[in-house]
Amino acid sequence: MPALEIKNLTKKFDGFTAVDNISFSLAKNTVLGFLGPNGAGKTTTIRMIAGLSKSTSGEILINSQKVGFGSTKTNMLIGYLPEQPSLYTWMNGEEYLYFIANIFGIEKTKAQKLIKDKLALVGLKSAAKKKIGAYSNGMKQRLGIAQALVNDPELLIMDEPVSALDPIGRKEVLEIISELKKTKTILLSTHILSDVDRICDEVAIINKGKLIKVSPLTKLKEDYATPVLEIETDSDPEVIVNAFKEQKWVKNIDKNVNKLRIQLVDDTIMKENVPLKLLSQFDIGILKYGLVMPETEELFIDLIKGEKNE
Repeated sequence: MPALEIKNLTKKFDGFTAVDNISFSLAKNTVLGFLGPNGAGKTTTIRMIAGLSKSTSGEILINSQKVGFGSTKTNMLIGYLPEQPSLYTWMNGEEYLYFIANIFGIEKTKAQKLIKDKLALVGLKSAAKKKIGAYSNGMKQRLGIAQALVNDPELLIMDEPVSALDPIGRKEVLEIISELKKTKTILLSTHILSDVDRICDEVAIINKGKLIKVSPLTKLKEDYATPVLEIETDSDPEVIVNAFKEQKWVKNIDKNVNKLRIQLVDDTIMKENVPLKLLSQFDIGILKYGLVMPETEELFIDLIKGEKNE
């Protein structure tokens, strides 16, 4: 039984179709990266799954129970972290979680243990009595994760959980998600596609309200990946970049200091050592040379571009 099933889900606003007849399912203890450009329909879909917005048509099931708009039985099965969680800054972290537990009708003795466990999980045990207004952005986001877990949900929905964080806060939150994926089913919406490579098992890509692709991440790369040649040099590789840009077998080049990621049209030129022969023309040291797996960001861009060109 899937943790989440979405069947022919549609949402219209005054004639505008924000979500257009999408269907997919999510197995238990799986992390799904829900991807799409701005305005694609991600947040609208998430709000319908969470019961915060009424669908125009279609069906959403969590553990085979139908999700409805407003207060329904499935509310207890969902934990929701919005992009910008509303936290009452005059409360301390512990008080806020008791407030959330009370909303869910959790008995006080049970709530005490739950709250203690969740604060420890997100690394806020020592800050439990500290006013939320004095929390850093990373601490607030971690408290947001804790509140989404108070009811011990079957499905955890996270909408851009690290988008506003600095590198340290982002690292902390990603470590928590990596731990949660051992026991929770997670729907993760994010624009930071390198995070998808790190923590997601599957991806669903939406654009202009339509679902483009749903696939295990490894299979997506197998089916749609163009080979990527990675080169690292001992000095500025700009002369190499200019030479490779002129080649018909090069699809795209990304340069990061002395590292190059070169998307190839196909890998046949590697078998014939064509790139290596080109490199031999330049007096520059090569520290690294070889094919690597493409990143999700590269696949995402290619799929979205392909959709636009159809």
